[in-house]
Amino acid sequence: METYTLPLALLDFVPNIAFLVGAYFLVQTVILARGKPCSRMCMAGALLVFAGGTLKATWKLLFTLGIADVQWMSQIQFILLAPGFLALLVTAIRLARTRPLEAPAITMALVAWKIPLLAIMTLSSLGAQGILTYISFRRKAPLAASLFIVAVLCMLGMSGMASGSEQTVASQWIEESMNSIGQIAFAVACWLLYRNYAAEMTS
Repeated sequence: METYTLPLALLDFVPNIAFLVGAYFLVQTVILARGKPCSRMCMAGALLVFAGGTLKATWKLLFTLGIADVQWMSQIQFILLAPGFLALLVTAIRLARTRPLEAPAITMALVAWKIPLLAIMTLSSLGAQGILTYISFRRKAPLAASLFIVAVLCMLGMSGMASGSEQTVASQWIEESMNSIGQIAFAVACWLLYRNYAAEMTS
């Protein structure tokens, strides 16, 4: 049974809020560059990711306070994050294209549990942020690109720590701190990329 402290449980909300801020600016960027139909896919993916992370954080808070142990709030994270990050990956690919495509019909059938979903989630997230890094460099926004790289490195660091056998309170503090730093970097990078697109549209 994992043990959490109240400050650690509260810290779990920080990366989710930071991600939501970054996702807002990413959606605004997609609206500017690819229009509202494509932005709806980005918005749907972002909301799935935010919902998955927030439900997990809420479960952790309720569990820490001794109120309830609602396991579905923790376990549903994998179901929501995998298609959410996949939608963000598709959006990033379309954003990277020099000529936009007509909005495709995306059908995502995810029937396996946890390991395949975790793989889809991780690869899609890394792919999306890798493409956003490429877009930032291409558009001469090096600070945004650097922050996307920081977000990717934090994610890889968290994955490495999560594969460890023992989850102590200290290791969870490190993981949550890395997650918060990564998502804050993502949020600022999305804001900078949005400013880059907005400046081009108004010039």
